[in-house]
Amino acid sequence: MFRNSHTDMIIKKLAVPFINEKLLQQAEHCYIATAALSEAGFDFIRSRIPTKTKIEIVTGLDVPTTPEVLRRIWRNYQGRITLNIYTRNFFHANVYIFDLPFRKSVAFVGSGHVTLEGIKDSEELFYKITDAKEIENLKSWFINYYEFAEPLSENLIEEYEWLYPALKQRDNASQQEKKQFLSVTTAGFSWDQIKFKNQYFKKEDYLALSNGRARFHTPELHAERVSIQTKLLQLHDQIKDHLHKLKLHATADIKTIVSSLDPALHTDHQLHSIWLAYGHSEAELKKKDATALADTMHVQIILRQKEVGICLVVGTPLSSKVDRDYFKDKMNDAEYRKQFYALLSRLGTGYCIEVACERKSVEGFANEDSLWEFTKTDQWMFYSFTIGRNYSPADIELSNENIVPTIMKEFDKLALIYRHMKA
Repeated sequence: MFRNSHTDMIIKKLAVPFINEKLLQQAEHCYIATAALSEAGFDFIRSRIPTKTKIEIVTGLDVPTTPEVLRRIWRNYQGRITLNIYTRNFFHANVYIFDLPFRKSVAFVGSGHVTLEGIKDSEELFYKITDAKEIENLKSWFINYYEFAEPLSENLIEEYEWLYPALKQRDNASQQEKKQFLSVTTAGFSWDQIKFKNQYFKKEDYLALSNGRARFHTPELHAERVSIQTKLLQLHDQIKDHLHKLKLHATADIKTIVSSLDPALHTDHQLHSIWLAYGHSEAELKKKDATALADTMHVQIILRQKEVGICLVVGTPLSSKVDRDYFKDKMNDAEYRKQFYALLSRLGTGYCIEVACERKSVEGFANEDSLWEFTKTDQWMFYSFTIGRNYSPADIELSNENIVPTIMKEFDKLALIYRHMKA
């Protein structure tokens, strides 16, 4: 179908012709087929297109599309922007067609969705088409899918809003698993290059939490996990007095200090990590019907396949509703926001904040208001909320000599945020 083989027809970043050639500003009618939309991607296109220009969009919901962008289109752009949902099969096409002045048209067929990643950030590939006959063929293709798709409706959006968090969590989990897999198999990483002699955690400790062992519960694996548990509890003995000064409590029941060693009690029946948790006092936990520390806001030392994390867990799905609602309400106060931004900024290099499966460096916020916008997406029923940093197995901070001072130093900083956020 696409016969022109000129190299200038290959487009790596769709944002380049959109901006440099001012194609969006010239558009008189837009036809967009996309596998997914995000608010930022939608705004990139919408903000550059004349208000009189009609936009027709067809998408599937197979690749997670934010319900917020669907609701915005439904509420604010009816008559100008119409969006239909194709439901008859998995929809993964990405086609952009623009009618231009003087009866000209241009189209792009490629891999990028209507997201900032698809338009300008990720490694995508598009083919630019200017031949009138080929563009008409593309329009016929578009109309076929558009007309057999379901019109966007209030009921569809409401139902999708309940489904979306689960889709996003699965998508995020898949990305994290891929990232972890690549981190231990590519980029020059090699366990043999790490000198474990002086490190507190050894190679076998990390390997006991590898993907290939996460589902199993053999006597040999249990013994390896017990070894990790023992090391964590030895750390606990060395830091417990310091934690008491910070008013970060550990319960008398060891089961609420250290996480379970049974994969059946972890997400998806896979044991990828073992951790120590500190936070609410015994009295507070009793008021919560013996809820474990892991179900409330807590600070955590966590060992994973290729890292040791030190973090504040504000909440996991279905947990810490009181604290998270308190924080969300307090963030409406300008002075509280200012204090939270200052505390977060003082954490320093390496710290990240994760809200609703999105992770950003604490240094990536221009001011307290941009941080506020980021935290607004938190939903205690569906998502985890964490603030923390990770150390690699070779870091000197994890040596036998340094690991205890490292933990105490990081907990000193996180305890300030813990007290600021705790209801």
